[in-house]
Amino acid sequence: MPSPPFQLHEVVQDFSDLQEPREGVFVEVLFGKAVLRPLGATGPEWRADPSALRALEPRETAPGTCGKPRRRPL
Repeated sequence: MPSPPFQLHEVVQDFSDLQEPREGVFVEVLFGKAVLRPLGATGPEWRADPSALRALEPRETAPGTCGKPRRRPL
């Protein structure tokens, strides 16, 4: 299986729902789906098709911060 194009804790845009794209934090790829957590970890994780994800420009990271999304350049 090829490695994902995103790094652990990288902020990505999820375009799975074109009506309402959202940002999330990349965690891993599991069974062919990317596992994302919300910024600030204030909600449940969700899964998305990796092809529906896009990196931010410029790229950012947001490690687990207990409800405080400290975003910074990657």
